[in-house]
Amino acid sequence: MKFSMNVLNSACLLLFAAGASAGPVSQYYLTAGDQGTNWVVQGSGVVNTWRQQHPTNQGEYAIAVTSTVKTLGNGNCNGTGCGLGSQYTLGGTYTGTDYPYPPVTGSFYDSASDGVNNFLVDLRQVGTVWETNGSYANPVRLFDVGAGFLGITFDQIDNTLWISQFSGNAVRHYTLGGSLLGSFNVAGLSTLTSLALDPADRTLWMGSQGTEGTFYQYSRAGALLSTQTYAALQNQNTLGGEFRVTAAVVPEPATLALLGLGLAALGVSRRRKLK
Repeated sequence: MKFSMNVLNSACLLLFAAGASAGPVSQYYLTAGDQGTNWVVQGSGVVNTWRQQHPTNQGEYAIAVTSTVKTLGNGNCNGTGCGLGSQYTLGGTYTGTDYPYPPVTGSFYDSASDGVNNFLVDLRQVGTVWETNGSYANPVRLFDVGAGFLGITFDQIDNTLWISQFSGNAVRHYTLGGSLLGSFNVAGLSTLTSLALDPADRTLWMGSQGTEGTFYQYSRAGALLSTQTYAALQNQNTLGGEFRVTAAVVPEPATLALLGLGLAALGVSRRRKLK
């Protein structure tokens, strides 16, 4: 049976509206450093939780999720004497790998990954955005956003960063070069935390320190789509949050050459058939 595009679009909108209160589509990894605990939520439920390996110095907060889960020590130490971060499997098992704090002065409570490198934003100072390697080492300064921004997430579709404000309610969209692409304000909330972009539907999820355990889904245009509360997290200070990203697959030169030959042969074949 065939449907018109209008009917299909209407059906998709209805399905989205029906599932709007069901929580994130993908698994949403969250860090509660003060409680020394990591959480994973999906839909309307908690799907996993585990104790952090290094809960001293108020635990681990900044988080990046690829084929493993990587965390940093608490940003309260402002880059001086910070505790270690840890690497875990996606299921929460400690792998034995630790991550020293990056060798810069900065207070980091959230991070993001493009699948290879990590990104951090300094809550204090001038709000510097940093790029590190996958082990939170070799930091490179990208640009400044001003003090008071805590949440950060990466959009693999267009290679851009989203950054949220802890001292206010702004969410901003930047290129990696620091150009502001857009922004919106979250009405009725402040102290925004655990900013993350769900790759399944490209919506933004975030929490607030003022409403622990409740998370808010926004479109990239700034429209509130849904909220989801997890009773188990209502006393958890979840500052860091991220969805899993995967490394972009770059074809090998030989593969690209073969692809080019194949396309050329296809073009010749089509021209012969048209004659």
